[in-house]
Amino acid sequence: MKISLKINQKYEIPEIHVCGSENNAEIRKLYHTVKEAVEESLLAYQDKEAVSIRCGDVIRIFSANKMVYLETSDGQFRIKERLYEMEKKLDKTRFVRISNSEIVNLRKIQRMDTSVTGTIKMYLQNDIETYVARRYVSKIKAAFETYMNS
Repeated sequence: MKISLKINQKYEIPEIHVCGSENNAEIRKLYHTVKEAVEESLLAYQDKEAVSIRCGDVIRIFSANKMVYLETSDGQFRIKERLYEMEKKLDKTRFVRISNSEIVNLRKIQRMDTSVTGTIKMYLQNDIETYVARRYVSKIKAAFETYMNS
């Protein structure tokens, strides 16, 4: 593996390139590792305390009782943004909206059950079970295909 550092005034925004002769597991792992290292964090609240949470740690974001929450393996946290604002803010290659009230992290999906006609039951990390709304089924399939190919 070759690693280099280039400092040049033409780079107004830092760039990281992962290059390889083929798209294989090693290249994808390297890409995701670098991406997670520079990933953004979200501001959330637990009780009255502000907490910074890495986007990669988020399992899902959902609305309940007119509030919006995000869930990680450490628990649930309240956020001030609305679900549609989070949908715009999050990386579309890693997060997908599955219903009017929920966004999930594609990397936290453990399996999906399509045995019920027209519905997908989704099993997420931490024994979380949820359903993909019928109108979002094609969107989740497309997002999952894109994720698997990245």
